[in-house]
Amino acid sequence: MSKTHNPGKEILIPHSIASFVGVCPRLLPGESEKNYYELFDTMTDEIAPTTNLEWFALADIVDLLWDIGRYRLWKNVILAVSRQGALETALLQTHPSIAPKNLPMRITISRQEAEEWRTKPEKRAVLEASFAERGYDADALNAGALMEALVPLATIDRFLCSARGQLNATLKEIGARREF
Repeated sequence: MSKTHNPGKEILIPHSIASFVGVCPRLLPGESEKNYYELFDTMTDEIAPTTNLEWFALADIVDLLWDIGRYRLWKNVILAVSRQGALETALLQTHPSIAPKNLPMRITISRQEAEEWRTKPEKRAVLEASFAERGYDADALNAGALMEALVPLATIDRFLCSARGQLNATLKEIGARREF
């Protein structure tokens, strides 16, 4: 059976396994079926499968590479999102004199200031000066973001490690089978 993912390029996948190999997984918002099939085509050219087992291995390899790409992207997004929370926490800690006995009000003010930090450059300069007076800088905020994101980042790192291990094992298996 042949499948065409790119115009002008035909991939011949054995008919008996075509419903299992080269099938795009469920995509998340922002992901592209075209990108998945480009990766599939690239890896097909690289591995050049000749047996059914190699085709199945190719399918696993492409899926693992796709997952690894997702995990890397998610790590960056988690850090960016966590930085907002770290900023709010730092603002809360650097303004203890604002309504000292009214924590909900302080939290609300900190959230508003964090939003202003993001949207108003002139307010950012004022807040940065306040942070500097209390020993906070960009590195301290980034460290706070890391601390807030530690559990999800560690989880994603375990996923990455597992996917890389599976990928390496599959590639070694293909190499070993081809040596015989």
